[in-house]
Amino acid sequence: MVKIKPIIGIVGRLYSGDANIICVEEVRLAVTKFGGIPLLILPVDKDEMSCKNLYSEEEIKDLENVLNLCDGFILPGGDTWYQLDEVVIDYAIRCDKPLFAICLGMQALSKVLSGDERIGYDNTIKNNISINHLKPNKNYVHSVIIDKNSKLYSIIGEKEIWVNSRHSYHVPEFDNTLVCARSSDGLIEGVELKDKNFILGVQWHPESNLDDEYSKRLFKAFFDKL
Repeated sequence: MVKIKPIIGIVGRLYSGDANIICVEEVRLAVTKFGGIPLLILPVDKDEMSCKNLYSEEEIKDLENVLNLCDGFILPGGDTWYQLDEVVIDYAIRCDKPLFAICLGMQALSKVLSGDERIGYDNTIKNNISINHLKPNKNYVHSVIIDKNSKLYSIIGEKEIWVNSRHSYHVPEFDNTLVCARSSDGLIEGVELKDKNFILGVQWHPESNLDDEYSKRLFKAFFDKL
């Protein structure tokens, strides 16, 4: 009997100065490598990917018809998140479907978890700390300290690991019970919902370093929960 592969919804990204909504290729490749079928999630009934005109209830229902096809979701990195990200997050939490949020995706997840209802308001902070967190071409930039009581720790199995880093902004402080990892200079690097199957976000990019054992463990844990 042929095993049915899980469908992974990947939220599309629009980059500054680009007219195309794209699928982040490294994320797509990670999904296929771990045995999933990637499905690009796009806005519905909108002329542009924007938060200026919020989705109506009918449009959210249309979008959820697409989300119902998915077994899990990945929110990739990028320049800006939109209401599309937040609809996917709300759906994943409500339906307890696995959601893996990466870099910008983790920031969008943090916004939803913090309870900030100002849809489309980017409440991240420009990095101005001791470590340079914007080094896009290095596999290992700084260490991350993981909460031993977290789901992330149960996946990684280590209190401290080294990760890549390419973000100019970080999330402000919020409910510390949702934070599962921090960089050595104190920035939030991981968030999770402990009472859900797999709602987890990390600030680094495991999809960019799949030769790394801990990156493999993260994706394997996500797929194991599907």
